[in-house]
Amino acid sequence: MNHLSTSAPSTSSTRIISGSTPGLLDPLQSRRVLRYSHSKLSFAYHDPRTASAHHATSGAHDLSGSRRVVIEMTGDIATWKFVPKALLEQGVVDEGQWPRVVDICGELVECSQDQWDIYKLDCKYECRVRLPPALSTITLATPSISSTKQEVPHINGKHQNATIDNTFPRLVPRKKFHRRDSPLTFHLSLSEDEIDESEVEEMIVDQPPARSRSAAPGSNGRSKRFREQISRNRQARRERLARRAEKLAQQDEVLLSTSHEQPIHGDENSSPDAQSKRKVTSLFPFHDTHYVNPTEEERNMKYYEHTTNSKRARTLSPMTAKRDLDAKRHRRAKQKQRSRQAKIRDRRERWNEQFMREIFAEVPELRETRQNDPNNESDEDEDEEEQEGGDESSGESESDAPFQSWDEVDEAAAREAAIAESRRKLAELEKDRPLWEAEAHKRALREKAEEEAARLRREQNRWAEGRFAETQRQKRAEEARKRQVDPRVHEERVRRQREKYARDRWSYGIWTNQRALERYKSLCESFDSTKFSEEEPLIWEAVPWPVLDAPRALTVECISWDAVEKFFNTAQRSMREQDFKVFVEKSHRRFHPDRWRARGILRTVANDMDRDSLQLAGNTVSQAITPIWMRGKER
Repeated sequence: MNHLSTSAPSTSSTRIISGSTPGLLDPLQSRRVLRYSHSKLSFAYHDPRTASAHHATSGAHDLSGSRRVVIEMTGDIATWKFVPKALLEQGVVDEGQWPRVVDICGELVECSQDQWDIYKLDCKYECRVRLPPALSTITLATPSISSTKQEVPHINGKHQNATIDNTFPRLVPRKKFHRRDSPLTFHLSLSEDEIDESEVEEMIVDQPPARSRSAAPGSNGRSKRFREQISRNRQARRERLARRAEKLAQQDEVLLSTSHEQPIHGDENSSPDAQSKRKVTSLFPFHDTHYVNPTEEERNMKYYEHTTNSKRARTLSPMTAKRDLDAKRHRRAKQKQRSRQAKIRDRRERWNEQFMREIFAEVPELRETRQNDPNNESDEDEDEEEQEGGDESSGESESDAPFQSWDEVDEAAAREAAIAESRRKLAELEKDRPLWEAEAHKRALREKAEEEAARLRREQNRWAEGRFAETQRQKRAEEARKRQVDPRVHEERVRRQREKYARDRWSYGIWTNQRALERYKSLCESFDSTKFSEEEPLIWEAVPWPVLDAPRALTVECISWDAVEKFFNTAQRSMREQDFKVFVEKSHRRFHPDRWRARGILRTVANDMDRDSLQLAGNTVSQAITPIWMRGKER
């Protein structure tokens, strides 16, 4: 039994990863570890004596044997769980001290304990602690290892994660037998005390007691005896559960044998070979046709009996309600129409009354004008003659005639006044007829002129729209013609541009790391300021690739993570820290895929293979610069 108490030596070229941020080496690691993209991780030790004053110990308490827990902060909500243990080789007791050098997929990296725990949380990797002087390794997990662990089913609402012992047969789920008269229900479950005891024992087995540095040599023997006692208790509990299951199975057989007179309706068409397809052995020899799924057990099982006719017989036609609604709607419409007509009639009557009052007010004046009118003399003479003739026939004197009542006089005066007013208004209308006709003629001419002007405006607008559409069509056709460049012309442009870069001073002389850095800075200025288009397309030589290789031998295979990191490590040694931070930030922004997409530089490349090569190399550089940029922000 060995303890990993010393860390492996590290060189200056060894990469160092630390902190609680996942994805420093694998950008996709944060998606597998974090539940939310904005979550933050932190780590702590799980100690049962936490927040217990009567068990408080000195500050020198050794936490090497305590379990590590991971805390995920999502806003104001914090959740935690135990960090899974790494795989220990034979003879290794614990995971050792940190930080130390770890072999991560073939690369030596100086790793902190937080990063080690992050890789243990990542299901894609497998963490293994080997005997010194061998280094601890982090490799890709194989499916065979993950498939050996299963999840223990829910028992009484509690969740247990443990490895199932394949030697013990899996118990049959709870079964419920329902009968309408007297339902019988059998439950096969564990008590709360047994579940809690199992959880505590699993935790204790998973987490050995903390070892003191001054422990006696016989402590290993006590730990071994303690584990053997736990194993014996577990085996006894399993045997007790098996006996209980057998007892319940016997009771089920008795119940099924006595229920032939009142059989329980179930699935009679179930295949007898269904049990042979199960991967585990059932404790019950017969096929349970009344098996209830766990999700169905949580439901409230109730039986409803038909007592009364809740559905009444239909006595009306389905169209009766619609006809009633239509009739009510028509009645409301007629009522509204009658009210409108009544309002119009009242308004007309009020106007007539007002008109009559105005006429009655002008009656005296009209009588005086009628007496002064010479046209009325003939009427008066006729009245006098009629009056004289009447006097002669009756033989009575004028003084003997009866006086007319005041009411008859008023009615006659009102009629005469109304007639006179009507004649006066007609005369005024006749007198103003030429003016009306002139105004009507002017209005007709004005409306005709306005219609003609509107028609002319419509014609002008239609002509202008047609001319604008024709101009746009010609413009689009010209642009399409310009875009359809002859392939030979395009190849000639690319060839001239490549010859221009080939004549550059960077293509001659001895190639060094310093010249590679100077060439990168020089090409960055022209790359950022150039507006690439179809006349000046993007070519491979125009991109400032951050690698130390010579430009003549530079291909898409040369652009890799290692080459980019080597370039920036070389640049860091020749720059100040603040200048290097600005240098990395600009490079990260320069090769970001969103910036390339916004500039549209890949659309200028006509050849599909060249476009794919440029896009692949640009994405590789962007992914390689991202961890360097993040480490610079944390400093």
